Amino acid sequence: MTISNGDAPDSTTRTNRPPTQDWLVQLQQLADTLVLCPANIAKRCELATLLEQLGQQEEALVHWKTVLFSEPNNLMAREGSARCRQWMGRSL
Repeated sequence: MTISNGDAPDSTTRTNRPPTQDWLVQLQQLADTLVLCPANIAKRCELATLLEQLGQQEEALVHWKTVLFSEPNNLMAREGSARCRQWMGRSL
C-alpha cells in the first residue's frame, strides 16, 4: 500500500490521530472487498497494515491471525502479529 496522504498517522510511534476522509474511504473499500472475498490474503494484509498505522492494533491483530490461519508461514502476517502483540504488551 502506498501512503500518499500527509495526514497519515506515524506508524513508528503508533499515535492515534483521527483518520482523514481518505483513510475512512480506504478502510471501507478494503472491508467491502473482504465481504465479497474473505480469502483475499493481499487485501486482508493491506487492511491489517492500515489498521496498525491508525493505532488499531487489536483489530489489526484479528486480521493478521486470520491470514496466519490460512497461511501459517506468511512472513508479513507473522511480523504484523508480533508488532501488534508487542505494542499491546502481550507475549508471543
